[in-house]
Amino acid sequence: MAKNEVKWGAILSYILIILNTLYGFFITPYILGRLGNAEYGVYKTISSFTASLMVLDLGLGGTLLRYISKFRADKEEDKIPNYVAMCFLQAAIIILIIAGVCLGLYFFIDTMFSSGLTASEIVKAKELFIYLSAGICAHVFENVLNGIITGYNNFTFANGLKVIRLLFRILFIVLLLQFFTNSVTLVIIDLALTVLIIFVELIYIAFKLKIKVKLKKWDNVLFKSSFVFTVLLFITSIAAQINGNLDNVIVGALVNSNAVTVYSMGLLIFAMFEQLSTSVSSVMLPTVTLAIKNDDDALTNTQKLVVKIGRIQFMLLGMALAGFIVVGKQFVSLWLGAGFEDVYLIVLILMAPSLLELSVNVCLSILRAQNNLGFRTLILLATTVLNAVITLVGTYYFNYFAAAIGTAASFLIGSVIIMNIYYFKKYKFNMIKIYRRIFSGIWICLILSAVASYLATLIFTSVLLKFVLGVIAFIIVYAITMILFGFNKEEKAHLPIINRKIKE
Repeated sequence: MAKNEVKWGAILSYILIILNTLYGFFITPYILGRLGNAEYGVYKTISSFTASLMVLDLGLGGTLLRYISKFRADKEEDKIPNYVAMCFLQAAIIILIIAGVCLGLYFFIDTMFSSGLTASEIVKAKELFIYLSAGICAHVFENVLNGIITGYNNFTFANGLKVIRLLFRILFIVLLLQFFTNSVTLVIIDLALTVLIIFVELIYIAFKLKIKVKLKKWDNVLFKSSFVFTVLLFITSIAAQINGNLDNVIVGALVNSNAVTVYSMGLLIFAMFEQLSTSVSSVMLPTVTLAIKNDDDALTNTQKLVVKIGRIQFMLLGMALAGFIVVGKQFVSLWLGAGFEDVYLIVLILMAPSLLELSVNVCLSILRAQNNLGFRTLILLATTVLNAVITLVGTYYFNYFAAAIGTAASFLIGSVIIMNIYYFKKYKFNMIKIYRRIFSGIWICLILSAVASYLATLIFTSVLLKFVLGVIAFIIVYAITMILFGFNKEEKAHLPIINRKIKE
């Protein structure tokens, strides 16, 4: 049953990626067209600014996921109701703190964005901030509930709920923006859906998981143990929020709202790229926790898991990167039109250095399962500072390109170079060997597909025909070459069509 949950959880994650991609391709331009570049830029600036406050949730949902997985692996499920009650109490305190911080920040919005936003845009920004702050408070509690559900390996329900939420978000945006052409409409939709999801998750936890949340006693030993893990997730979350939202905030404060709109489109494409990897690794923590529970010998088998999952991730990530290199300019032109040409270079700057880390990010599940997040947290904190410095200084001279370079440099130095050395030192993972096995057979398929795609784009001068023919050529060549020599024996065994041909 656990295997099926991981399997269907991953499948639903990829369905979510497809829907998010369709959302980005079709709904984002629709929103942009309804709001205009300036108001959309204000919306992205303030949403990024507010999202950075999510660090204050201390990673409580991730801590619940880890400890519920641990309790279940150790056959100590009787401890879960009391621990959940402890986390609920912590979440209530955190929500009060976030509400207080938001109230204080509200009065400084004028000062912070006076250089980049006009007077009318600042009025809009303050209105958006109120609703977004309420959304952040609700999201903290929703993260806790999601941590409980995923801790029980119920990825089908958790990810299915995300799919349904996105579908309703798309529906409401398309309908309501026809009548209420205002960015406030977007944040109200998100807030309402978050509250609805909270009610659904509470019902599921009470009646399906049958967890009777009751604080019998405050377990100081457990609290101290989990709090260390929570703090590490908190610092990791700080780094993630800064790397994900600092760029938009700085560009909005130092340049203008239109520049934020251009840069946010690049971040949107990069976020889709990241999701190709994280959709698989996000469902692996309970499995890895059980596999390596206090058993260092199991790490040998875990290396095989890293390669197995890594190959799937590299097939997708490599295809996305190689395809974007060839037809990315045509895609951006067709998708966004004139004025967004810089998006192509922004995306490549962000994508290229992240490929190596995202291909092996199942290793993060190992760190979490063994509560070894300390070193990675310090590295993320250091490289986040590097990103902030490069972005702040460079934006004056190189606009949003400096923001992209700062994010890419911090990613390459911290998550790729230093962390791969750490995996070798700490777990004796031969990362060079792991990468060689992951890339084996696939890299040549990517090169051949990219060449075929490029040659196909030379046939026509029309941007649309270049893009369509380039995509078709890439997909056909990639599929054929992967079947011929890209897939290994184990992967071919999971392909029904190839299997039947072999048996025949």
